[in-house]
Amino acid sequence: MDYYQVLGVGRKASSSEIKKAYKRLARKCHPDLNPGNRAAEEQFKRITEAYDVLSDSEKRKRYDQGGSHSSGPGFTPPGAGGFGPGFPSGFEFDAGGLGRGFTDIFEEIFNPSQGQRRRDPAPGEDRIYPIRIGFFDALRGLSTTLDLEGEIACPDCGGTGSVRSARSQVCPDCGGIGTIQRIGGRIRFTSECRRCGGTGKLSEESCHRCGGSGTIVRRERIQVQIPPGVDTGSRVRLVGKGRAGTLGGPPGDLYIQVQVEPHPFFARAGDQILCTVPISFSEAALGARVEVPTIDGGSTIRIPPGTQSGQKLRLKGKGAPSLKGVGRGDQIVEVKVLTPEVRDERARALLKELGERDRADLRGHLKPHS
Repeated sequence: MDYYQVLGVGRKASSSEIKKAYKRLARKCHPDLNPGNRAAEEQFKRITEAYDVLSDSEKRKRYDQGGSHSSGPGFTPPGAGGFGPGFPSGFEFDAGGLGRGFTDIFEEIFNPSQGQRRRDPAPGEDRIYPIRIGFFDALRGLSTTLDLEGEIACPDCGGTGSVRSARSQVCPDCGGIGTIQRIGGRIRFTSECRRCGGTGKLSEESCHRCGGSGTIVRRERIQVQIPPGVDTGSRVRLVGKGRAGTLGGPPGDLYIQVQVEPHPFFARAGDQILCTVPISFSEAALGARVEVPTIDGGSTIRIPPGTQSGQKLRLKGKGAPSLKGVGRGDQIVEVKVLTPEVRDERARALLKELGERDRADLRGHLKPHS
């Protein structure tokens, strides 16, 4: 008998592929699912023999080399003495005799809800705590206090929900016998009780403090340091301050999500500070040095002669601190040239004279489409 052909896999199949093929075939022809079907019983016997060999690395190696192995013609799986014709009292299958791998597979096939109920320790979920801070607080950083309320791992049981008991109790899943039996027609399927590990007894009881949930609610006041340079959308991570894990798993993290209040004059673009500064017609035409507000107070910037409205000038190193902790960005100053108001006849005459001196055709390049 070719074990690879029985399971429908190639000779180079991985262990996971072999297990997957066996599970698929076991669901199809297991005696519990095919009561009275002799062909299904024989097929189940063959695939179980094949899986017993191919799932064990040593047995598979000997089989591939053409050597001996524990299975062969007339093979009867451990605990399956009832296989074959003429069994008057039904067939008893002991999955425990085939090892944990078989037990796990049959648990998935016959009692998937049982597998879902048993959980392993899992990490807790992360939490997000929004915080709104001022524009200059974001630039300089600040220390703030947060009042938090949430679930933490119960300190009495470590988050498992159970504690050691001086007095053992009978396992409620198996009734103290250490095995779980399921009956389908003439077939009785027996497997080791997963809850008590086959001992039939439990030496733990529910934690009295958390009632078995593994978590308690606690109010906590913590000090948080917001670093300089944060902006809207920035997150500050506090490790282990998230939701409690399940069954003793590690807690999640807490993320302080920052929202920065807008400023009436300054704006942010990463580590750059943006602002708009008005200048006069004469300052734009002749050039000047003007005082510009900065986040540090103020700085003088040079307006080149002939500056146009909307032109941007740069103040190096006057921007926001870098979140990387090194250096600062720049401040970008956009100038806005203000058109002067004609307040008297003298001003009107000067502007008219200026216009006559400057006879450049400013719109000569604007031509309609032909």
